Amino acid sequence: MSLDQEILIEKRGKSCWITFNRPKRRNAINTNSYSILNSALKKINEDESTLFTVFTGVGDFFTSGNDFGPEEMSKYTDEPVMGYELLVHGLIDHKKPVIALVNGPAIGIGCTILTLMDYVVAAEHAYFLCPFTSMGLSPEGCSSKTFESLMGYQNAARLALFSEKMTAQEALRTGFIAKLLPTEGFREAGKKIVEHFEKTLAPGSVLSTKELMKGEKWRKKMHAISNREKEFLSERMTSDEAMERLMAKFGLKSKI
Repeated sequence: MSLDQEILIEKRGKSCWITFNRPKRRNAINTNSYSILNSALKKINEDESTLFTVFTGVGDFFTSGNDFGPEEMSKYTDEPVMGYELLVHGLIDHKKPVIALVNGPAIGIGCTILTLMDYVVAAEHAYFLCPFTSMGLSPEGCSSKTFESLMGYQNAARLALFSEKMTAQEALRTGFIAKLLPTEGFREAGKKIVEHFEKTLAPGSVLSTKELMKGEKWRKKMHAISNREKEFLSERMTSDEAMERLMAKFGLKSKI
């Protein structure tokens, strides 16, 4: 593992840790990162010695979502959706329980993918934001349906439809996350949670139970939702409305 990599992947005990590592870009996810994440999830699925997959971030942010910087956006002339679906479909197909240790703000796809994970722990200072409609875009990561199933329509609409920020405390009350931990000492406390699960839970039982809860029927449904979202998002990304807002927010100089 090289610390200068944008995605850190490390095997610790029975878990494989995937860490967003672009702190200067608030851990924004670029096209290369999506390929790395997809490959990692596939390899972990095939590794019989790995029981849990753990996501977290370096620095102050979990992840600020898609990288909309000019360098990244210039790559999307032919395919404007940026390959985010590699991560989404990788998580849908992932058969190992996924734990998220949300060390800071989770924005855009950094927020939506949490609904595809199995145990979400957040630091008290974290917040959740999906600025889709403020940017002229539309939901991804299956959030057009999973937000409502987790929190009910009104709370789902706050995030996906009205682009409102949700605090970690609100996320706990609504059922969006499973546990809230103090910011101070969060990383060590999160590590202890993972280690506790490794020591106390029976591997075969864990994997069987996840398959019962998120088996073939669930995966098929999520893939269909994600594919439908991609159709809408592809249209939105090439709309004048979205391009004007993206150019204004991120300093883009010309239409994609």
